[in-house]
Amino acid sequence: MAQVRRYSTLPNSSVDDSHRLSDFFCSDEGYRLLGTVLSDEYKLLQDTKKILEERLALDKQYAKSLQELAAKADRIAWPTDTHSIASACHGVLMLWSRRATTISSNADEFRRLVLDDLLKNLLENKADAKRVLEDRKRQYDDEHRKVRRDVLEADKHYSNEAKVFVTKNNELNKISGAARIGNDNRITDLKRVVIDKRDNVYRAHNAYVLTVRDCNEFDEQYVHKLHDLIDYHEKTQLILNRQWLDVLQSIAKYNNDYSNSSSMDAESLQELDSTDPRHCYNELCKIHSNIPSLTTRPIEFNDLLLKTSGLTNLEVDTIVADDTVGDSTISALRRKITTLTDEINKANTDLSAVLQVIDQIRDKDTSYHGRKSYFEQKQRANDLQMKIVSKGNLKEHLEEVLDHPADENETLPYQEILFGLSDRLEDQAYFHGRMPRSQSINLCHEKGDYLVRINDQNKTVLSILWTDSNHPGRLRDFHIYICDRDNMYYFVKECMKPSIPALIIFYARQKLDITADGIRLLRPIERPDYIINNDEVILEDKLGQGNFGEVHRGKYRNVPVAVKVLRETNRQLTPKDRTNFINEALLLKTYKHKQIVSFYGIAAYREPLMIVMELVEKGSLNTYLEKNRDICASKLTQMCYEIAKGMAYLESCNVIHRDLAARNCLVDKNGRVKVADFGLSRCLQDDEDYFNHTEEVPVRWWAVEVLCRGPYTTKADVWSFGITAWEVFSEAALPYTHIQNAHFVINAVKQGERLQRPNKCPTNIFDIINTCWRVDPATRPSFK
Repeated sequence: MAQVRRYSTLPNSSVDDSHRLSDFFCSDEGYRLLGTVLSDEYKLLQDTKKILEERLALDKQYAKSLQELAAKADRIAWPTDTHSIASACHGVLMLWSRRATTISSNADEFRRLVLDDLLKNLLENKADAKRVLEDRKRQYDDEHRKVRRDVLEADKHYSNEAKVFVTKNNELNKISGAARIGNDNRITDLKRVVIDKRDNVYRAHNAYVLTVRDCNEFDEQYVHKLHDLIDYHEKTQLILNRQWLDVLQSIAKYNNDYSNSSSMDAESLQELDSTDPRHCYNELCKIHSNIPSLTTRPIEFNDLLLKTSGLTNLEVDTIVADDTVGDSTISALRRKITTLTDEINKANTDLSAVLQVIDQIRDKDTSYHGRKSYFEQKQRANDLQMKIVSKGNLKEHLEEVLDHPADENETLPYQEILFGLSDRLEDQAYFHGRMPRSQSINLCHEKGDYLVRINDQNKTVLSILWTDSNHPGRLRDFHIYICDRDNMYYFVKECMKPSIPALIIFYARQKLDITADGIRLLRPIERPDYIINNDEVILEDKLGQGNFGEVHRGKYRNVPVAVKVLRETNRQLTPKDRTNFINEALLLKTYKHKQIVSFYGIAAYREPLMIVMELVEKGSLNTYLEKNRDICASKLTQMCYEIAKGMAYLESCNVIHRDLAARNCLVDKNGRVKVADFGLSRCLQDDEDYFNHTEEVPVRWWAVEVLCRGPYTTKADVWSFGITAWEVFSEAALPYTHIQNAHFVINAVKQGERLQRPNKCPTNIFDIINTCWRVDPATRPSFK
């Protein structure tokens, strides 16, 4: 059997553009039809193989029968030696044997070359082509569905985070609007939660923006990939259909071995020669020319998410990275840039390796499997190139959003800026209101610790701890004015912001130097809960007047309180007065005892300064005694004991009251006595000031050494306790009531005059009271 002509090469001519399969079948329906065509072709080839198997079987059987018939003829007794015609007849019949051998040999060769090689490979390749077409389509569909599911999940996550934020924010507003004393920690903790939840919304928003972007980019790639897959399919079908023609040529040649090139065989061969495999699907394209092609389906940003969150700085398809977002959101974007950089570098490395493989196989193997390998490598190269371009564009965009490229080796310092939920300075956790410099120094402990306060000159100041340029091994405090001009705030005029919080956030976020010393904002110091917003204190009726100002009944977070208001009385207040008032008030926060009036805090955001204290229901002890003159001696003794317990606690804290008297002790609803006003009488003046204004000071309660301008010690408070105990048993009578002028009281005490025992006071109790009035302070008892 002669070697057959083969057409299994990749054609140099291009596919007819008017009948490109990708122009007609790039859709789900088109892919289904192409799969059906492949299935039909595969079945046709299988049926053809079966027919050829039967033909070969028949030929083999014919050859065998012919051989047997020739053998039977050979066994006839031929008179070949005597009869020439008989000899010729034998020779003619023996040609059957040679013919049978040729038929059998040709059948074996046809099986080896066609059935077991060409047709077998063609069937395997057709099946593989169908599998590649379906598997690749399924892979692309799965990837496409996944990115769209990712958008739905990001949408759901965004919505959930927005709802949680709104719920927590509403809860915070509700609690803040009806806050109770003792809720400070809860409010502070809830603010942290709300800010954290807000940052969760920011991160969810950015993740959603990026997911929508990735999905829409992949959507375009998906359509492009499906077009490429059909183009590949068409090219490989051209190869396989040429192989099919090779098979048909072999069948026709096999038929010629049994004919004498009849006109019918010639026509058949001519028809095969004229068949162009490039156009074998033209009719299919015409029949299905109305199938709509697949187009991109971009997903639009769900702007309902923005409305759900209620955050006005969020925009459609826009990454949020402004001054309102927390470090966690910015860090997430920086990590994204780092991840993109790593992915781009890896993709470039992989692409170089893939391009080398493509160069090696581009034109060397034009068989079906060669083109399949080339397509797979080409698709991988395309994927990597699109990945590099897409991720590169995204990386550049994120770097623009963050103003500068991310440094892979950059480490973000820990900084938890408790951004307020508004742009007001008062709402920022690092704002401490009116605070003396000394107090701000005490709150900063590490390099970069900072807070914002109002100083005694009513200037806004940034207080921060930083390295001392003169002593690099030491830290020192810096106090930097925050300047303002035309409602813009700045440290340097080149960088102005519309609010102080925006200024602080900008410098903290960008890690910029505030001064030439390289000072940076690293760690905000949160305002303690005892510093109260003036807006939370409601003043009601006036209860009294003191050396420091006025005492009012009021409300703080809907709880009745006593409020001491620093106001100008007989003289103008000085910055020192305010500083002393604040310092003294801040000391009160450390004192907690059941016989001491509770301190809630100091309202120091602005003038007037106010100290918020527990409002004891039944008022001052002297008023209570005046209204209740039938109290028994044992109860009065118990009251003195409770005063002594409160004073013993203050003594243990090294606190001198300076103004202990029945008017400065309060009675609660259960009749228990609490000591109040400790230390406050000295807020505005020193000892010398008191002596210069004796008409304003409680000389009837002062110890003799104080009246002689000696030091005021705890023993002087013991003297005052004796006077207060005398008040208790005398039903709030005025000490030395027979002496009107304060100067005469001073002279009388210096000359040894003492108070007499009240009628209700037991003798043994009065003996103890008398020991409180000894001239020598060292001989007086202690409160313990």
